[in-house]
Amino acid sequence: MPDPLSFTHYGRNRRTFAALAVALAILIGLNAIGTTYWIMIVLSLFAVPAAVDVLLNPVSTFSLADGVLRWKSATQEAEMRTNQIRTARFDTRLDISVRATLTMVDGSKVRIPNDVLPSPDRLQATLEAYDIPVERHHFRVL
Repeated sequence: MPDPLSFTHYGRNRRTFAALAVALAILIGLNAIGTTYWIMIVLSLFAVPAAVDVLLNPVSTFSLADGVLRWKSATQEAEMRTNQIRTARFDTRLDISVRATLTMVDGSKVRIPNDVLPSPDRLQATLEAYDIPVERHHFRVL
């Protein structure tokens, strides 16, 4: 059996706090130069998802061990055996994010949510240890 892979992501992390701090600094700067309030309200809406993550601290988990792949996020939960997976495809997007899609034996496709996705290199190595072919596609728009 290959080594187990587990990954946990917390919504309340340094990157989220940094994003909120930058958003707050920009809004304070805009207020200092006299920007109208309705413009600042519209721009502050971009910080709402980060504020929700800091307040609620959603926990996302991913594990691949003993031939069972499972993940759980705030919106999705899935569990499948590795013998149900035909191939895995990793698409690197223009924003450098990676999308992982699993093609099942029955032909259906399952996309792994980004908030549960471990490092693509670690996931690829573990999937290949389970004899699941992995395709890498870089900088695809769709």
